[in-house]
Amino acid sequence: MIDFENIKDFTVPAPQGWTPFGDAKDFEALPETHKEQILFLDGTAREYLFRFTAPSFNLLTGGGWDPFAKGNFQSVEECMDLMNTEDGKQRLKKWLFKRGVAFSTPVFVLFEGYDDPILMTWKMVIKYSDLLFFGQDVMLFDKSLNWCLFYFHENQLFFGKNNRYDSTEDDQWMVALNERKKKYPQFRHPYL
Repeated sequence: MIDFENIKDFTVPAPQGWTPFGDAKDFEALPETHKEQILFLDGTAREYLFRFTAPSFNLLTGGGWDPFAKGNFQSVEECMDLMNTEDGKQRLKKWLFKRGVAFSTPVFVLFEGYDDPILMTWKMVIKYSDLLFFGQDVMLFDKSLNWCLFYFHENQLFFGKNNRYDSTEDDQWMVALNERKKKYPQFRHPYL
């Protein structure tokens, strides 16, 4: 059974095709200390991690232009000034650094196109941010689920921190659905 504690057991070698770091030769050319901090995860890990993007976990609650629409994080910081220039890349690295995540924190990186997820340290996220955050939507979080970073493909970054999700409203909705099922047995429950 997979969980956050044993997820490193579900790694695969660097793909031969494209990765955010380039092709296999480009990845192999990275410093050894960097490659040790970048792990590619397999399909089992992908399924496990993508469950956290489902509405029931409330990490993302809106569209890419407003990923934390439901107010599930106490604060949301935005970076809308991204440009794929040398100056823009440096501003991005500084902005990420100021989020206060420890360099050694293992971070899950999920790409919109359902590419295999990556587990990497926050230090490597900052180091290779120019490769991770220009193109498709990307979601990052750690095992605490207390923060989430979302890159929207229109060069917008959102960082939600201090997860304050309260399941009361969702629990009440599920109770109402279950009551409806008892009253109307032919009712097609969306979660069964």
